[in-house]
Amino acid sequence: MKKFETRDNKSIKVKVDPNTDEVMDLLINTIPRLSYDEILDGELEKRLKDSDVKIESIELSFGDDIKQIFLSKAIFDAISKPPGF
Repeated sequence: MKKFETRDNKSIKVKVDPNTDEVMDLLINTIPRLSYDEILDGELEKRLKDSDVKIESIELSFGDDIKQIFLSKAIFDAISKPPGF
């Protein structure tokens, strides 16, 4: 399992078969050009279809989950609320 960063700055862990240097180079060149949502929609599989690479798992890195929660809370707190709330 190797860690990559997507176009929208999300850290993901990807496990592939076979795990060769050629496949890792392909992932290093492909993943930063895709957003996390595009990867979830199957765009990574489409781009790797011709190379006989099987993606076993894709996980969002734990630290990014926490960052997203703090960002969402900060945005929620920044939204103006009516008096009394």
